[in-house]
Amino acid sequence: MFDPKFNYNAFIWTVQDTNQVAVGGSLTYSFNKHMTLGIGWNAYPGTQSLQGSHPYWESYDRVMADEFFRPFFSQGIFGQGLLAPRLEYRFMVGNNNSNLDVPATKIDRDLSAGAAITWLPTTGEFGPRGGFGDYENHESIATRFNLAYTYSPEERQAPIGTASANTTLRLADSLNMFDTGAFAKGVTVERARYRLLSAAAGMKYHGFWLQGEGYYRKVDNFVADGPLPVRLVPDTGFYVQTAYMIMPKRLELYGATSYIFSEYSRPKEFIVGGNYYPWNTRNLRLNLQLINVDQSPVSSTFGFYIGKITGQVFSAGFTTFF
Repeated sequence: MFDPKFNYNAFIWTVQDTNQVAVGGSLTYSFNKHMTLGIGWNAYPGTQSLQGSHPYWESYDRVMADEFFRPFFSQGIFGQGLLAPRLEYRFMVGNNNSNLDVPATKIDRDLSAGAAITWLPTTGEFGPRGGFGDYENHESIATRFNLAYTYSPEERQAPIGTASANTTLRLADSLNMFDTGAFAKGVTVERARYRLLSAAAGMKYHGFWLQGEGYYRKVDNFVADGPLPVRLVPDTGFYVQTAYMIMPKRLELYGATSYIFSEYSRPKEFIVGGNYYPWNTRNLRLNLQLINVDQSPVSSTFGFYIGKITGQVFSAGFTTFF
C-alpha cells in the first residue's frame, strides 16, 4: 500500500463442518530487519506451528498434543524481527485467546499476550516458512530452538445456564472447562487464567527431519458460581515428529507420537504417514496418514480428533498452497 514496506493481508476463512465463516486481515509495516509491526488478525506465537509454518506440516493439521495446548488467533498488535544474527523474536498483544467467530459483544476487556524467541545457530534458516520436514534437502545441518510463553485471562462468553461460547480451554478428559459440571456437579466456571510455556528443538539434514516440542500449561484464577475442588490445573505434554524424503522432491515418509500428562487423563497417540509430491513443488501434495489414538482430549474443528476417541483414524487428503 503506497510503499513496499507497507503491506496488507486479507482473508476469508471457512469450515464447512460447522458452517463458520470469518473475514479479516491485517496491516504490517517493515521498518527494517529488526522490526516489522502489524495490527489486525494474527496468531499468538505460543507453539512452533503458530509461527508461520502452515501449511508446511507433515499432514494438514496438528498432532494431538499441539492441538490441546496451543493458543489461538485474535485481533491485536504484533511484531517480529531480529534481535541479533540468527536470533529472532515474535510477539502479539490481543483482546482474547481466540477471536475467530466470536462477536465483539462477548469479549471482555482483559488483554492477552504471547512472545517467542527462536535461535537458528547453524545455518540461520530452517527452510521456507520454517516448515516441517526437509523437502529442500539441506546440504548442511539446519537447527532451530524455540521458547515461547502465552498469557490469557479467559471467560465463558455466555450467561450461566446457556452453552459456553468459549471452547479453547479443555481438561485432559476433553471436557470444556466452562461447561457446567466440568469440575464439580452443578458448578460453572465463569473466568479462568491460561498460561503456557513451550520449548521446541528441530534439525534437518539431507532429507531427514527431527523435531520435538514440550509444553507446560497452568490454568488457575477460577471464578465460579460454587465451590471447586481445585485451584490450579497443571498439565504437561510433548510431541516428537520425524520424517525422511525417501525419493527427493517426490516421496516422504514420517512418524510421530504425542503424550499429555494430567490428573484428569493420560492421552497419547502414535502416527505413521506419507506425502507424495507429484509436480516438483512443495505446494501440492497427496497425504495419507494413520493415527492410533488413546483418549483424545481435543475435538479439532477440521482435523482428526473427537473428544475421548480411542482407536485408529485414517485420513487421506490433497492439499494446495497458492
